[in-house]
Amino acid sequence: MKKKIYFALLTMGLSLNLFACKNEVKAYRMEGITALEKGEAEKALENFDLALEKSKGRVGTLQYDILAYKVEAEIQLGKLNEAEENLKNLGTLSGKSYEKLQNLISAKKLIVSAGNALNENDLESARSALDEAKEKGLTADRELEYNEAVYLEKNGEWQKAYDSFSQYCNRYPEDTEAARELTFLENRVKALGANPLLSATEQRTGKRHHKYVRKNRVKKPAPSPWD
Repeated sequence: MKKKIYFALLTMGLSLNLFACKNEVKAYRMEGITALEKGEAEKALENFDLALEKSKGRVGTLQYDILAYKVEAEIQLGKLNEAEENLKNLGTLSGKSYEKLQNLISAKKLIVSAGNALNENDLESARSALDEAKEKGLTADRELEYNEAVYLEKNGEWQKAYDSFSQYCNRYPEDTEAARELTFLENRVKALGANPLLSATEQRTGKRHHKYVRKNRVKKPAPSPWD
């Protein structure tokens, strides 16, 4: 009788422990999702790692979901090699295809290619890479928005570049480099407006940005129901 009671208590204790662990995993998952939605990808990644750690080797639908969100956070942080490796593992474990995440990785690589093209003054290649990135589903992305503004500036479309940088700086006021560009463009637009007789060639002179490739920075991601 005592043995039965002992095993019953032991079983109950293990069940409660597993239940507590599962709740802890879910809590870290939700913390990660909340951080990701706020644009705090680094914090999100930490919480997703903790959620997987607290899973203690268990693999199931919940862990697949957490790993998918982890890949998204890595994409936002520009950790594309890690994102690719984890996405490959996720596909192997779950047997599912995560096309949206794969397209986002490809799109972020295209943004880097666009930056390289802008560095080389290859505006045609830059335009092609930016358009292809958007076709792959990349929209509200900080680096995409910045490189679009840079492209317009390099192409001599001063008013459009000014409008784009204005919008960008309103979203990311901490970016002092972009703020300097906005000041330059504001003066440029005013100067052109004051002298309408300038030739088309003269209007398109005045290059900025010695380097266009910048670290991928965090943006505010939309919720991501990948399945």
